[in-house]
Amino acid sequence: MGNSIHKKPFIGEKGRFLIRSILRGFLYLGILVGLFFLIRNALSEDERLEWFGSIYNNPYLVMLVFVGSEILFGIIPPEIFMLWSFETGMIGPYFFSIGILSIISYAAGYLNFNVGRLIQHNSGFLKSRNKFVRKYVNLFTKYGGFLVIVASVSPLPFSAIALLSGAGGLDRSTYIKYSLLRIVRYFVYAYILWLVQR
Repeated sequence: MGNSIHKKPFIGEKGRFLIRSILRGFLYLGILVGLFFLIRNALSEDERLEWFGSIYNNPYLVMLVFVGSEILFGIIPPEIFMLWSFETGMIGPYFFSIGILSIISYAAGYLNFNVGRLIQHNSGFLKSRNKFVRKYVNLFTKYGGFLVIVASVSPLPFSAIALLSGAGGLDRSTYIKYSLLRIVRYFVYAYILWLVQR
C-alpha cells in the first residue's frame, strides 16, 4: 500500500519538444499567410509588380535565392517560395513545384550533413562559442538524431541541424531516414496553403 506507483507521462520530453516546434511552425505559417493576404489586399497587381516584379517574375533568380537560402541554414522561410509557386505557377503545377522545392531542401540538408562529416574531427567547430552554434550543439547533445526529425518538420534551421548531425557523428542511414520527413513537411504545409488560398 505504501509503495507509490509512478506513472510515465503520456508525452515525454521529446514529444513535448516536437509538439512545441510544430506548433511554432504553424504559427509562423499563419503569420506569413496573413502578411500575404495583407499585401495582396493593400496593393494592386501593378503595385505588387512594381515592388517585387524584378524578382517575382524571374524563376531562375527565385530558385537561386531558394537554393542559397536552404544551404545557408534556411535564412528565408520556405513558405514564401511555396506562396510564390502557388501564385505564379512558373515551375509547373503547384504540387509538382512543391515536390521540386522539397527535393532541393532535402538535397541541401544532405549536402550539409556530408560537409559536417568532413569536419567531424574538427573539435573546434563543436566547441565554438558562437551563440547560434552553441544553442544547437546543446540541443543535439540532448536529443541526438531525434533533433533531425524535429528540424525536418518545424522552423528549426534544417540545414544547420544537418551539418551538426554530420559533425556530431550521426549514422548516415539514420540521417537519411529521419530527414525524409522534410519532404513530408513541405507537402503538408503546401496542402494547408492550398486549402487557404482556394
